Amino acid sequence: MSDRTPGHVPYADTPTVEAPSTDVELDRLWDDPPGLWGRLRAVQNDAVGRRLILTGFFFLLLGGTVDSVVMRLQLAVPDNDLVGPQLYNELFTNHGSVTMFLVILPIFEGFAILLLPLLLGTREMPFPRLGAFAYFTFLLGGLLYYSSTLFSAVPDAGWFGYTPLSGPEFSPDLALDFWVLGLGVAEVGAIAAAIEIIIGVLKMRAPGMTLARMPLFAWAVLVMAFMILFAFTPLIVGSLLLELDRGFDTQFFNPGAGGSSLLWQHLFWIFGHPEVYIQFLPATGIVSMVLPVFVRRRIVGYTWLVAAMVAVGFLSFGLWAHHMFSVGLSPIVLSFFSAASMVIAIPAGVQIFAWLATIWEGRPVWKTPFLFVVGFLALFVLGGITGVMVASVPFDLQAHDSYFVVGHLHYVLIGGVAFPMFAGVYYWLPKFTGRLLNERLGKWNFWLLFIGVNVTFFPMHIVGLMGMPRRIYTYPAGLGWETYNLISTIGVFIIVGGFVVFVTNVVHTHFRGAPAGHNPWGGDTLEWAVSSPPLQHSYSVPPIVHGRHPLWDQKDLHGGDLDDERLVHALSEWPLRWRAALITGTSDADPEEVFRVAGPSIWPLVAALGTVAIFAAELLKLRLGALAGALVIVVAVIGWNWPEDAAITEEEELAFEERHRIPVRVGGSLALARWGTGLLILFLGIAFTSFLLAYFYLRLENLDWPPPGISLPAPGAAVVAGALVLAGAVSMYRALHGIKADDQRRLRVGLAVAAALGGIGVAVQALEVTGVVFDSQTHAYGSIFHVMGWFCLMVAVAGIVMALMTLYWAVRGRYTARRHVPVANVALYWAALAVIWVIGFATLYLTPLLT
Repeated sequence: MSDRTPGHVPYADTPTVEAPSTDVELDRLWDDPPGLWGRLRAVQNDAVGRRLILTGFFFLLLGGTVDSVVMRLQLAVPDNDLVGPQLYNELFTNHGSVTMFLVILPIFEGFAILLLPLLLGTREMPFPRLGAFAYFTFLLGGLLYYSSTLFSAVPDAGWFGYTPLSGPEFSPDLALDFWVLGLGVAEVGAIAAAIEIIIGVLKMRAPGMTLARMPLFAWAVLVMAFMILFAFTPLIVGSLLLELDRGFDTQFFNPGAGGSSLLWQHLFWIFGHPEVYIQFLPATGIVSMVLPVFVRRRIVGYTWLVAAMVAVGFLSFGLWAHHMFSVGLSPIVLSFFSAASMVIAIPAGVQIFAWLATIWEGRPVWKTPFLFVVGFLALFVLGGITGVMVASVPFDLQAHDSYFVVGHLHYVLIGGVAFPMFAGVYYWLPKFTGRLLNERLGKWNFWLLFIGVNVTFFPMHIVGLMGMPRRIYTYPAGLGWETYNLISTIGVFIIVGGFVVFVTNVVHTHFRGAPAGHNPWGGDTLEWAVSSPPLQHSYSVPPIVHGRHPLWDQKDLHGGDLDDERLVHALSEWPLRWRAALITGTSDADPEEVFRVAGPSIWPLVAALGTVAIFAAELLKLRLGALAGALVIVVAVIGWNWPEDAAITEEEELAFEERHRIPVRVGGSLALARWGTGLLILFLGIAFTSFLLAYFYLRLENLDWPPPGISLPAPGAAVVAGALVLAGAVSMYRALHGIKADDQRRLRVGLAVAAALGGIGVAVQALEVTGVVFDSQTHAYGSIFHVMGWFCLMVAVAGIVMALMTLYWAVRGRYTARRHVPVANVALYWAALAVIWVIGFATLYLTPLLT
């Protein structure tokens, strides 16, 4: 095919995937159970993805629309008394918190979970139950946060929760506990979904879909997911420290007792500024998918776009003090963060120019999805220009707490995030409903939003430069702000009109939408090769990919290497009694394994309920309730991972392996298990690093460490405990080598010894931590000593529980030289546990000696 694709939509000659005679049987196999009980057990990516998107839009209506309308009505005229200062504080706290935690990110994670199997040419996400757990924790966390209204304790300290305002002295009631704990549950869900997305993109692509052939949306959500791990984990640690200050009288953020209120700002903004790019990157991925289809031209600069996404991901973590220019940081620190804030505009600019070049070389088709893409380009460029302005320290010192920053932020978040989100909905919704959204209503939707955004937020830049501070609930007459605020209020109602048209369009389409067909836009990626809506398993015969635009470049989606052809056709016929999917190489996408995908289960919901029970119990100060929640999680995780009956014999596995020269993993994928355990270890490592950051930051803030009157604990018990844990890790690896050699006795002995040594080591160190002469409530030194110590202990306790469960199944003869995925996972976890233990207690016991 020539470089320029045909100019008419829809195509008549778009290739489609094969539909073998087993379609109905496979569809029934992969479908979630019916009824209410079935919905609670549902794990299919389409169910999880749709729920995330719809729940995110529901929270958008609550916190993103209603709150903003009331706030703008209050500010429409000077000296207004529509709402008082307390209610206004609650409104803007809720508006920011809901938008940043419960709307944009869950919607994009929903897009990813819904779309990735179709885009990547696979049948399902790697851990469907983890996706279901992510949704339930997000939902329950949002409900816990919103339940603050039932207690008349609505959070009111801003979406950033700055200390000491959010601390026990100035916010002694439950309001900030709802904020910390409710959103904390949702953060757990965000991290769970991120792990699911990372492994799905890297290990579950169609044969031939190398990293260099991946759709750009897959690249975008991959970078986004890694950023979530690195950004949300420090926030969870910071939230834990804040809740300990509030509920257990620790002193992390109390400057009078060795703490620091700026420590919270550092931990929060390590999350907060990357969060903007976490939301921006999947939006750019949608733009890079929609734009080529509607200009009939392959994307210009694919490699540069990928490099720009990765660069934005890295650079965004060097910008957090961009929000702290006015707190008194040293000039050298200000210079570094100012430069980094400007440099990140370079990869963003690369993306803009690549998109503009693609439009210039193409022949645009002005459908609604493309209109939203063009609107995004205009609005995001304006938001980006003002972003570079506030990257300058002298300018930021003047504009920092003014409405200029409010205008800048909303141009970036609405123009740079919401517009691509709408483009994605108009582009992909027909694939899942089988009906096209109304084009006339779509254009009305676009123009109302585009006009409304500019009318609302552009005047804020002007009134901010005139001196209007943000976060005020009213203002006096005569300052020249009246006209601009009235215009902004009118603009909000135009935006609301756009949302109303959008909802009307979706409802109209549901009942009277025109049939979409399998490829209404003439798209170039794999999702447009299947029926609309797709089958439950997406692909009976998985496709084989030879380029970045398979529907434009390939006449046959199943042709290629002869072995791969035989394999993908064989998967349409076997197995038909369990859900099978293909694992491919991380880089080259060569087939590696056929594995059994987990089926419907109630345990993700139970685990989510246990998680929210822990947070809710702390909220109500029912500490035994937190213990009960932890026990529920342990039971749920055991039930979640309880081995299922094989459904086939080992002889059938071996026959398929011999015929197609690929391992069959009925007991779970070894490759996915390694990635899952590796990401769990990465999460623990980031959390541990966050504790180390807090430790050394507090150390630098205090001239005396430990403070006068506190003696250093003797290291003898810590040395003994560390030696026991290290010996346990060695024994665990002996167990792994034993099962690889099919030596059952060596496996059982190694597991039992590891659990025993680890248990003794934990007991020795726990007695030492609880027996130190200083407490956690007098000084920040005691606070960080106890919290870091107990973190290391909890990591070890988790490892001991894993070893005991693995020993149980080893005694029952579950593992063989072919099937021993859990043993390999636990051994890898114990290696990480040993590293965390040694570094953690060495820091606590040895670094004070360096003073």
